Amino acid sequence: MTTDCFPKITSLQAEQVIISKSACEEIQPGLVEHQIDIELARVTTPSPVAIEWCIPLIDISGKWHPLIKSDRSLTSGWCEYVDSYATKGAPVFSLFSESGENRQTFALSDAINPIQMRVQVEEDTAKVKCEVILFEAPTEPLEHYSLTILIDTRAIPHYEALAQVSQWWEAMPLYKPAPVPAQAYAPVYSTWYSFHQELTENAIETCCKWSQAMGCQTVIVDDGWQTDDSNKGYQFCGDWEIARTKFPNFSAHVKRVQALDMRYMLWFSVPYAGLASQAWKTFEDRTLPKPFDNAACLDPRYPQVRAYLIEFYRRAIQEWQLDGLKLDFVDQFTAEVCTTSDQEIADMRSVPAAADRLLSDMMTQLQVLNPEVLIEFRQNYIGPAMRKYGNILRANDCPNDALSNRVRTIDLRLLAGSTAVHSDMIMWNRNESPERAALQLWATLFSVPQISVKPEDISKQQNQMLRFYLKFWNSHRELLMHGDFKPSQPQYLYPVVKVESADATLIALYQNNHIVDVSKLRTRKLTVVNATESRRVVIDLGEQAQSYQVKAYDCMGQPTANTQIIKQQTGLYSISMPASGVADLSPIDTHS
Repeated sequence: MTTDCFPKITSLQAEQVIISKSACEEIQPGLVEHQIDIELARVTTPSPVAIEWCIPLIDISGKWHPLIKSDRSLTSGWCEYVDSYATKGAPVFSLFSESGENRQTFALSDAINPIQMRVQVEEDTAKVKCEVILFEAPTEPLEHYSLTILIDTRAIPHYEALAQVSQWWEAMPLYKPAPVPAQAYAPVYSTWYSFHQELTENAIETCCKWSQAMGCQTVIVDDGWQTDDSNKGYQFCGDWEIARTKFPNFSAHVKRVQALDMRYMLWFSVPYAGLASQAWKTFEDRTLPKPFDNAACLDPRYPQVRAYLIEFYRRAIQEWQLDGLKLDFVDQFTAEVCTTSDQEIADMRSVPAAADRLLSDMMTQLQVLNPEVLIEFRQNYIGPAMRKYGNILRANDCPNDALSNRVRTIDLRLLAGSTAVHSDMIMWNRNESPERAALQLWATLFSVPQISVKPEDISKQQNQMLRFYLKFWNSHRELLMHGDFKPSQPQYLYPVVKVESADATLIALYQNNHIVDVSKLRTRKLTVVNATESRRVVIDLGEQAQSYQVKAYDCMGQPTANTQIIKQQTGLYSISMPASGVADLSPIDTHS
């Protein structure tokens, strides 16, 4: 590592004296920890501190961070800083080569406090400059601050470097992940896209019976249970009383669903107090700047606010006997303006730190009531701190957008460790072809599917397709969720994804005309998913090819081919396969 790779620490306000020390420890060749200690002259709220270093711009073709979305290109001096704090993103950046190999991945040990990061090309030096800004937002007063920066320059696949970061955070007591019940890996029926706020208990129970027979084992009842209003706003959030016109006896309704052998989860918009709620009247002077016209964001720096919110979640688990909660919008817990109240004194200064305390206390209390409680969060609140409050991370909303659902779920998998990753809710138009509707599902193959269509709103063929997909996913669940996960070419949004175990390999193709190399497979059984509209898949048998029995199926599970590949047929071999179809390749002994 060259000398300019070592972090340079600078106080951005000269009037504040900061004494800093930096130490470097090489864990193994190419993997280094930089320990940075900052001492202030007295206990105070520190002014911003910048940390920066450069690496040569050699064999680097793209970058990645948890909130990057689809543009992984390198950018010059006009790119913006990326924010990270307890309930938003994660403090990690990765640079990779054209082949998807790691060139530099760095991560910070502080995933609670607000941190700004930027990675950009320096045109005049042909280097990549990495910047970290500490204390840009209000933090708790302190006299000493320690930060560790992990820098990984090993020539390993990008996904292995990011898995190392995830494991690094997991080993820190501050970020010990919450237990993940087996039920977190069960397919879900969600009411959001199919119902929005137009909920009734009879309609939900009908969908639960249907989806349970298809393979779903959990239902998430989303926004609408707490209000008779159907305008999709948040003006009635905050009081969290059951809308009796929709649910005359909510507890009995929950029991009926659970009697179907389904878990029941309920949505809460955590920070919002709608302007039509009693919560707004109670906490009007203890709110952050309003994120919406019809709702304010409660300020978690106040003890009464935290206690008020936690009591609702305790009630939901204890009184209504729910199996879990979907907790939404916690990334709104950020502000740079401190509020004051005549009712009480805030006992914390930092909003993200207060949110961390709120959610930590909540999870501790809920686990006493139900050790296997399910808690879902979604992008963009998906960092190491979030894993200790919840056990499900869901892709951000992208209805009927297969590409975004694929990219977001795979991005989540890279850092999620054992925490279950779920797709965004999957929906489609009734008049869509079953093959194209199936693309929505295949896009989320490497996450737990959340389904959000009504049985009466889809065609018979689509229904058959969905049944086949859920049967396929459930039968391959262990491999898909816990196998050796290898998403390739992040700069091209993962056109091919492979997952392997000791005895099976599954490859999903999201790009036409990609050649599947089976010549070096270390496993015996191969499943190929054709998540494209192409009607063939090309196999590279190599020179020492194995003979295979090939069975192909369309997206509704109907057999379309049953043939053999004999090992003398070396080189490329084309398998006829339907669009959105599947092929199983089982090895055969041609000498028997």
